Amino acid sequence: MDPLVRIENLWCEYQVGIPALKAPELEFFAGEITFVVGASGSGKSTLLEALGLMTKTAKDSPSFSFALSDTNSNEVLHLDQFWEKEADYRSSIRSKYFSFIFQQENMFSSLNALENMMLPLLGCTVQEQESAHKSILSMAAELLPEVELGKPIMEYSGGQRQRFAFIRALAKPHTILLADEPTGNLDPLKAQEAIDMVKSLVNSGKSSAIIVSHDICLAISKADRIILIDKPLNESELPPFGIINPEHIFRKTQDGWKSSKLELSDDALQSLIEESLQSLNLK
Repeated sequence: MDPLVRIENLWCEYQVGIPALKAPELEFFAGEITFVVGASGSGKSTLLEALGLMTKTAKDSPSFSFALSDTNSNEVLHLDQFWEKEADYRSSIRSKYFSFIFQQENMFSSLNALENMMLPLLGCTVQEQESAHKSILSMAAELLPEVELGKPIMEYSGGQRQRFAFIRALAKPHTILLADEPTGNLDPLKAQEAIDMVKSLVNSGKSSAIIVSHDICLAISKADRIILIDKPLNESELPPFGIINPEHIFRKTQDGWKSSKLELSDDALQSLIEESLQSLNLK
């Protein structure tokens, strides 16, 4: 199966010459959820910024490539020169192919819940808006049963608003869903329900979800792939930075998890991640 997204030689930096994250090769596939785990400061949010074309963190170089496949037209978009394009083009690519869930729900206080969830669809066709409206009502009935959607958004709890953020992102047409700690404000049961909804949508369509999370158990129970970002000490004068090694990109199998060098059970992978996080957070 060809990847939906393929990236080679990713180097992210916020200051010129000082790396924040490096990855020799990344692939994300349609129909899969990928969880990204790692210690604080290892580059998890940096990865989402680069993948979602939110900020110019990916360094231009002759060896860097970023290819995104359009599953409807079979066209391959080459996005390594994305930041050299006009602003209108950049906005159109983000709007067409990406949807986002952030740590904060980012709701507009002047709108009610339904209006907030419909807001990203303003640029869509009437048919897409009608379809999304039906999806929103269906997902709301599942995630927030018996909750009325016409009240001002600030009258809902933080957990309810976060579930609205999930629904808003899923209802919008997209190819890649990017989520940064999306279940942080949810109790474990609601977190599982929300990720199950993501999984159901992703597995039945042509999209892919990439989720940054500190919840290792949730990642192991729901992910199709898990990326563990390392942040080893280096011998140069540069400060430590995140590295995505191929042996720490795990694919779910019938018996557990497999990377380029390792085959692990659920418990063994959880132990590996916990040991990595503990050692990095102590540095």
